[in-house]
Amino acid sequence: MNPRHLPSLLALAVLVTACSNSSNDTQVFGGRTDIINHRITMQDGQVTIHADGAPDAVVDGNGKLTIDGRDVPVNDAQRALLQRYNASAQSMREDAIATGKAGAATAAKAVGSVASKLTGSDEDKAAAHDQIEAAAKDVKVAAAKICDDVASMKKAQDELATQLDAFKPYATALGEANVEKCREHSSN
Repeated sequence: MNPRHLPSLLALAVLVTACSNSSNDTQVFGGRTDIINHRITMQDGQVTIHADGAPDAVVDGNGKLTIDGRDVPVNDAQRALLQRYNASAQSMREDAIATGKAGAATAAKAVGSVASKLTGSDEDKAAAHDQIEAAAKDVKVAAAKICDDVASMKKAQDELATQLDAFKPYATALGEANVEKCREHSSN
């Protein structure tokens, strides 16, 4: 690894470790996860959707939909979609944490590489470079999983909006631009 790339690599690792991209779309803070620009949040296994002009909607892991504190009756197909929506949010959170861990590991390897370059042999330097390159690939793979989760949530959201009238006000919480932006950021 060229030492001049270290600041960029460390900056990337810090950003990924914080589990957010430059648009602040996805952030993980302890037990609460802000998934999409404060419009979709998750805490204690429940996904809360904030929509302009509508009370908050909450989707739990069992496929229960609550709007403004009231249970919304759903059929089996709608419940399955709500479960899929919640599961995608859960996966996104887990993948964001994995991405953060991969970013932290990459940063640690980069710091070790600098030490190796200062004190090690050419073989040590080459091995350190290979480790950093492999770690950087792990970060990209983990980040791509987050985008798959966003796409899965978007698909479930769109299907819910067509099958469940009560869900329609929440169908704009996650847009195609969120999926595209995620894929763009994860491929860089």
